[in-house]
Amino acid sequence: MTHRGQWRYHTGLYDRLLTLPYSGWAWEFKRRDPALLKAYRSLTAFAPAVLQRSDGSTLIRQPIRCPVAEHFGLHFLPDPRKSAYETTPFWLPDIMSANMDAAAAIAEKLRESDRPLNWRNIPGRKTFLMVPGRRTKLNIASDTYTAQLAIDPSEAPVPLAIYLTLQIGARHLIRDNLRLLQDFADHCCGLKFDCRPLRGYAPDKLKRTLIALDGSLAGASQREIGAAIFGEDQIKSDWDTGVHAFKSRTRRLIRKGRDLMEKDYRDLL
Repeated sequence: MTHRGQWRYHTGLYDRLLTLPYSGWAWEFKRRDPALLKAYRSLTAFAPAVLQRSDGSTLIRQPIRCPVAEHFGLHFLPDPRKSAYETTPFWLPDIMSANMDAAAAIAEKLRESDRPLNWRNIPGRKTFLMVPGRRTKLNIASDTYTAQLAIDPSEAPVPLAIYLTLQIGARHLIRDNLRLLQDFADHCCGLKFDCRPLRGYAPDKLKRTLIALDGSLAGASQREIGAAIFGEDQIKSDWDTGVHAFKSRTRRLIRKGRDLMEKDYRDLL
């Protein structure tokens, strides 16, 4: 993250984000929002308890529902200083427009199956979330995919969950990564994942947009931001009126970054 007057651009920090699923990109943009930062500092009473379980998974217990976090589309507010690789955002199902909610059908399929799906066998980092009044959630994530599952408490009490009901962001999975989740996908009632990149949200474009947002939040000039994105040599000969229009492209990236931070991050879910 960046702070006004302290922008230091490091290519490697942004290149690392290129492997994020879309839910991770949504968090990277939203965690920079001054409104979220202000809300996080005021929510000490709503801080969840985080426990490391003996099986290697993480259990997060939210004592009460948090209306402020839900305003941002989250069950609780993770520490905004932490990247998508360092924390696990749990998004509300109703804002995840790409979700396939097939809980009832999959629960029935699992009851009839001779090969029940065990969450322990799905590759990835496991984090449970327990919030009063909502179904227990399980987030399974690797560096290249994430799945948010809703666990039916009548079938799968924590910590002995075996049967899972599915509520998963289809856009979060890329075709090449389905090999890692083949057994998981076999239990999804034949549902087909939409593996096409979101239009206008290719990882390279999101990377440039995030750089532009960070520069803008730090008070860098448009030219400084353009040089960080396109290269100093490029913009020297083509900033104001050249064929590549780097100045106007930089402006558009800054505007797009602010839109993604404030509201359009939901388009990534």
